Amino acid sequence: MKKLIAMSTLAGALSIAAVADASAWTRSGTATGPRGTSSVQASGGCANGSCTRSVTRTGPYGNSYTRQGTVTRY
Repeated sequence: MKKLIAMSTLAGALSIAAVADASAWTRSGTATGPRGTSSVQASGGCANGSCTRSVTRTGPYGNSYTRQGTVTRY
């Protein structure tokens, strides 16, 4: 019986960890135009009522900028 309870507890903890990771995401892309190639890298995720994201864009001349944001539900 103790072994069953321990296994159930472990399975529950692993499923919660899997759900937390399931809300994470990443995206990337490139575009080529007359001035060269631009790229974008984005990532984010949600946990405990807050969602965050970070986006980095790089232009054809190598200039880049990053925007980050967080939204929290109360």
